[in-house]
Amino acid sequence: MAKTIRYIALALMLLNLPSFFLAKVGSGAGGLGSALMYAILLVYSVIVRRVSFLGFFIILGLSYFLISGVHLYSGEESAFIYTFIKFMIVVVFGAEAVRYTTKKEMFYLLLIGAMSIVLNATFFGDSYGRYSGFYLDPNAAGFICITGFALTFGLNKSKIKLLGQFIFSLAGFFTFSRTFILLWVILILISLIINAKNIKIALIGFVIVTLLISFSSIFKLNTVRFNQLKSIVSSEEVSTNELGKGSRTTTWSYFYDYIYEKPVFGNGYGSFQGRGLRRVGPHNSFLLVIGESGIFPFIVFIGLYGLLIFKGIQLFRERPYLLMMGLGQFLFLLTSHNYFTSTYLILSTMWIYIRTKELSNAQE
Repeated sequence: MAKTIRYIALALMLLNLPSFFLAKVGSGAGGLGSALMYAILLVYSVIVRRVSFLGFFIILGLSYFLISGVHLYSGEESAFIYTFIKFMIVVVFGAEAVRYTTKKEMFYLLLIGAMSIVLNATFFGDSYGRYSGFYLDPNAAGFICITGFALTFGLNKSKIKLLGQFIFSLAGFFTFSRTFILLWVILILISLIINAKNIKIALIGFVIVTLLISFSSIFKLNTVRFNQLKSIVSSEEVSTNELGKGSRTTTWSYFYDYIYEKPVFGNGYGSFQGRGLRRVGPHNSFLLVIGESGIFPFIVFIGLYGLLIFKGIQLFRERPYLLMMGLGQFLFLLTSHNYFTSTYLILSTMWIYIRTKELSNAQE
């Protein structure tokens, strides 16, 4: 009974189903899915009679929301409180569900998410040409793919591992996320430290790109991103204007002055989100935290991911996938400012944190 409830809760969170239902079915289905997700977490904790308190996440949530909420910049107070409560439910009551989620279970859930992207591209093409499946946003979908791709390096069965690497890579390329492609290359380079034979994984990417080029008439692919990818593969000259268009570093620079003006307590909740100080957010979770709530929550946030990477390096010889997943998350957060509202992102971070902490304690 407890395991079934845990699976339902994990599926709702990791597959982004409430948001998907809201966008594709309607507000009723979305609201019901969201309420079910949080209710199931509470029910699961009652059934197992345990609650895990992850200090880093609780301190981060309390400091970010309470400091930024004192001087609410935009949005209704009720929406702010609702977001705060949802985040705390996930980190307090979701932690116990994450603790008992095995590596194999996490892999298959992420694989289902990646398959939704492939199905989106194959059967439900659109004029935008960047696909996201359950995740609605191609950059978020790219995060799921890179997280799953990193996790495959912890699998033992070679056939399942190879299948996972192919599907996560294919789905990731369908998102046409520049962050995914960069991280994909970085993880392959890191994998060569594990075993030089992992260079064969790069062939997967070559095969996928070749297939995309060969069957481009079938898939409605994003013209600009596809042409950039095609030009790189064929060694053609790529327009620097196109590559630099909408670059994250340019977006970040728009927010630096706001941070310099109020570095201690920030500019308030909502100031670094859509319709805040600027029309769009900074696409950087670290800038979001310091910009809205100041230096203390920022130190906690940096400390959390610094710890994951530091411990990941220490455990690299035994569990290389933990460093690869942690590094992938850290770099993804440099391009996204939706950390506190993305349950799949919070959940996967807690999973890495718990696995890292358990293994570190076992070595002491």
